[in-house]
Amino acid sequence: MIKVLDCTLRDGGYINNWNFSRSQVDKITNALCRSNIDIIELGYLDKKRGSKENSTLFNTVSSVDNIIDNLPIKAQMVVMIDLYAFDVHALPKKVDTKIDGIRLAFHKHDIKNALQAARKIINLGYQLFFQPMVTKTYTDKEFLTLIEKVSQIDIYAFYIVDSFGSMSLSEFRHYIGLADANLNSDVGLGYHSHNNMQLAFSNAIDFCNSQIDREVIIDSSIYGMGRGAGNLNTELIADYLNNKDHKKYNVLPLLEVIDEILTYYFKKQPWGFSPAQYLSSSFDCHPNYASYLVDKKTTHIADIQKVLEKIPLNKRVSFDESAVDKLYQQFLLTIKSEAQGELNIPNDKKVLLIASGNSVSNNLNLIKQKIKSGNYFVIALNYKPQFNCDYYFFSNHQRFDEFKGLLPIERRVITTNIKCNQKTGIVLELKDIVYIEDKFVTNVAILMINYLISQNIKQVEIAGLDGYQVGRDNYAYNETNVPNSELLFIELNQAVESSLKVLKSFINIKLITSSIYEDIL
Repeated sequence: MIKVLDCTLRDGGYINNWNFSRSQVDKITNALCRSNIDIIELGYLDKKRGSKENSTLFNTVSSVDNIIDNLPIKAQMVVMIDLYAFDVHALPKKVDTKIDGIRLAFHKHDIKNALQAARKIINLGYQLFFQPMVTKTYTDKEFLTLIEKVSQIDIYAFYIVDSFGSMSLSEFRHYIGLADANLNSDVGLGYHSHNNMQLAFSNAIDFCNSQIDREVIIDSSIYGMGRGAGNLNTELIADYLNNKDHKKYNVLPLLEVIDEILTYYFKKQPWGFSPAQYLSSSFDCHPNYASYLVDKKTTHIADIQKVLEKIPLNKRVSFDESAVDKLYQQFLLTIKSEAQGELNIPNDKKVLLIASGNSVSNNLNLIKQKIKSGNYFVIALNYKPQFNCDYYFFSNHQRFDEFKGLLPIERRVITTNIKCNQKTGIVLELKDIVYIEDKFVTNVAILMINYLISQNIKQVEIAGLDGYQVGRDNYAYNETNVPNSELLFIELNQAVESSLKVLKSFINIKLITSSIYEDIL
């Protein structure tokens, strides 16, 4: 028997921080019931981060039961517990809740504690789904030892978990074969996939076609909603099983969920295949490493690869932001071009910085009048505006490679993190301007203001320092490599805000176009 387990409300929560409204939860769960999906995962049990309402991070079992109360119960209902995120001793007995099963996720170094937690959950009467994260990291001996241990307890299902979406078909078949040959015959065998290398659907189809004489469980999410590259699509695997085994999944309610709810989240925080997710998978790294580096938007994808390959093997399974940030900083501070020269700013000129915000386009006349007055020394930041400037300053390798062919060599100014095979005008030492009170801040406007302070400039005017906002055109030029994450924009804005608060004590900063930072200055 093949069952589909939908994990939209749990794995999909990585996209919206599990902030599904109650009405959205009801629509999604009712659609899954109407679609005849076999098992519905309602979210996480998490004591510290969980909430009582408008979230699929639950702090109590009763919060989960409130959702199930509104459902025409046709499916098995499960929740996930990350080992240590919820005390299994706080679980009520199965007879006192409508939850059928608990999915227990754990890492290899926590097997002993996971087995203890599993026994407790089973003794309370729940179906126990045993989920060893990053299954690929287990040697055959370790994997078989784990199966031997779980065979001594009455688990409901044992999982192959492709946490990084890097499991090839041959590797997948190998682990499935080991599990099928050694698990107790009454234990189900599950597959949870991520789609970094677009292998989720093909591996799932192979699983469906295997001659396995036990319950098979395939995890999926509607629209593939999930962190990074996302998951196997529920609507696709349901349609495949309809055609293969004459199943009676109703796909239409799932499409309605996509149309009415999930498209909205996709626009705010897209998921799916990307070069970054491919790279994280190829290095068997946690997907957040590549996402973290891509969000910086300062280096080429080839440079991201160079950082990823330096992540220590013992750090790859779990995301360590401090570790990758240290490697990222080291990479940027590695000198690719030797420092040379300084900006020659006349004493009788005011300094005008032209950032890349869209307000530049809306205030062209004002800016051109200032330039025409002859009173300004004009520096463009990470792009070439519609008018000529005295210098063009680049700290972003991607932007420099895009615009360098349009710029006179003698007017180019770059930082030492940028490799330039051609002769360039001025190269500024990045390490001298990238720190604001020991904080590593790479925003190009902040870098240049910091440099101006080092040159004893007392006043600067800035156009185009708009700030980052979701749902609007943030650039004065046609920029195709644009992040679209509300959380990322908040982080970027906070870095600029805190830097401006410090720098304004050393230099008078005047914004001449609209900006979200106006109140700070």
